Amino acid sequence: MSKLALKLILFCLLINGAAVVVSAKPLPLNEQEIQKIMEQFHIPGAAIGVVQNGKVIAAKGFGVKTLGSDDPVDENSIFKIASNTKAFTAAALAILVDEKKISWEGKVQTYLTDFTLHDPWVTKEFNLIDLLTHRSGLGLGAGDLMLWPEPSSFTRAEVLHNLRHLKPTGEFRSDYAYDNLLYIVAGEIIPAVTHTSWENFVEQRIMQPLGMEHCFAGKVPAEKLANVATPHGMVNGKLQTIIRPIDPDKPSVSAPAGGIQCSLNDMLTWVKVQLNQGKTASGDSLFSAVQHKMMWTPHTIMPVSWRSKQFDNTHFSAYGLGWRINDMNGYLQVHHTGSLAGMYSFVSLFPELDLGFVVLTNQQSSAARSALMYTSMKPYLGDTKTDWLQKFSPSNKSAVSSKSPANKPSYELIKANHTSAPAYIGTYEDPWLGQFIIEEGSSDKGSFLQIRALRIEKFVGKLYQLNHGGQVLIRWNDRSLEADALITFKQDEQGRVTGMTLAPASEDVDFSYDFQDLNFTKL
Repeated sequence: MSKLALKLILFCLLINGAAVVVSAKPLPLNEQEIQKIMEQFHIPGAAIGVVQNGKVIAAKGFGVKTLGSDDPVDENSIFKIASNTKAFTAAALAILVDEKKISWEGKVQTYLTDFTLHDPWVTKEFNLIDLLTHRSGLGLGAGDLMLWPEPSSFTRAEVLHNLRHLKPTGEFRSDYAYDNLLYIVAGEIIPAVTHTSWENFVEQRIMQPLGMEHCFAGKVPAEKLANVATPHGMVNGKLQTIIRPIDPDKPSVSAPAGGIQCSLNDMLTWVKVQLNQGKTASGDSLFSAVQHKMMWTPHTIMPVSWRSKQFDNTHFSAYGLGWRINDMNGYLQVHHTGSLAGMYSFVSLFPELDLGFVVLTNQQSSAARSALMYTSMKPYLGDTKTDWLQKFSPSNKSAVSSKSPANKPSYELIKANHTSAPAYIGTYEDPWLGQFIIEEGSSDKGSFLQIRALRIEKFVGKLYQLNHGGQVLIRWNDRSLEADALITFKQDEQGRVTGMTLAPASEDVDFSYDFQDLNFTKL
């Protein structure tokens, strides 16, 4: 290397604040620190692995698959990877682009005639890239209540149809707002073109050629069920399993956005293919280098968080096709996280270093997920001193925000004989989420008002009158949802209740509970 070339490289590193010492040698996982993080955040089980220069140099399970058992997590334990599924959906479409069966610039209505957004012009112009890049103009998590909490009674066809009812909150192809529904639409492109379900296509065209024997887009076979980790979460301050009564024989409506279940070993195989620009270990192309570049090209500008600036010296952030893209300590980072009830994941790649990391956990702690990833990843970027457990530990933050009305002694259960009860009781309908019923419920302590959603099994809860503001609080019976909501009733000139709107009761409620997008009319 010439002195001039060396000076140019050093200059580029310095202007990016990236004069870091990178480890070219394999580093062992810091098992002691990993155990401390898991203990601090009450993580029953985790699987962590590293790929460097095309080889798996670390892959290890920690803890147990299920709280109260002694069945250990290992490299073949199966976790839900949640939104890390999105990269698989993008890759599936990339394969079809390679085969010239679809085009990235092709209009969605060309393939799915029922695709209709609120704005007719946007509907007409919407292409396949728009499906994958969170730039639709829809609000954050718009329509996600059709997917979660599981089980969902909605079909993918209904999700596709109901898009027309969701009003935009931003500018098309300008504003970034993370969504899930459009990845379901992207998944529906596959059967429209190939007459094969998304599940079958992903398993047959991606997982099977790569030898991913513990990775499934659809139903996990009976002989593999013993390998499946159980979801967990903190419920009322106590670690508990989070079980959703999901029918395994029914395809998950949300699968193309977040439904894959996979082991650490198989995710490391996926990482190797990504770092090798679509080439498999045998030298075959799963997808072309052209499509690989397309998926890793920034398409939508994202904001840079204060944490990324402080921890990673990040200058830019963007979304590709199923991947987030930014700089970290002067190197390109391609990554994604995944979050479902009781299961969190994190995949982080550094293509310039031929380096990749995978973290899978069976507890819904984003802080733990980040601490585990940074503890494993940052030593390779030259930082061997930072205590990432301390960095990501909450500072006296309770499981429920103190800003939540549910945390304040300012509400009381609405009894069935309350003066407002007759006005509230009735059936309310939203154009896309269907009917909610406010009715009388009872227990050994007496009668009260409750609300119940006809399409969402988990949405049953008691109603509480707030002592200020005139709003009504919904406290869902299943406290693992962590998604209490506020009702504002609409009235006509005579004071009769004509409808209601909902809003999250706390800023800590996950964005996928998009109560603010609902607008109910009383029938």
